[in-house]
Amino acid sequence: MSEMISMKCGCEFENGQAVADKVRMKGFADREMPQPATINCSCGETYTKTKLIDNCPNCKMTYAVTPCSADDHKYIVPAGINY
Repeated sequence: MSEMISMKCGCEFENGQAVADKVRMKGFADREMPQPATINCSCGETYTKTKLIDNCPNCKMTYAVTPCSADDHKYIVPAGINY
């Protein structure tokens, strides 16, 4: 069994795709981050994350975070390439 991803608000998700799906379902995908986050992507590039769901400009890995957890960057999770 895989480990669940827990968010600050107590929500739990099966994986990063489930986080992205929930944020999109609520209509928050393009909402700005409270504070931009520096993402050290798995491809080796670093970029500044400004929206709750966005992609690494180099490899297109999607990163997501719920609105209730966006103020703590440790809750940002990868969801897959172009997810």
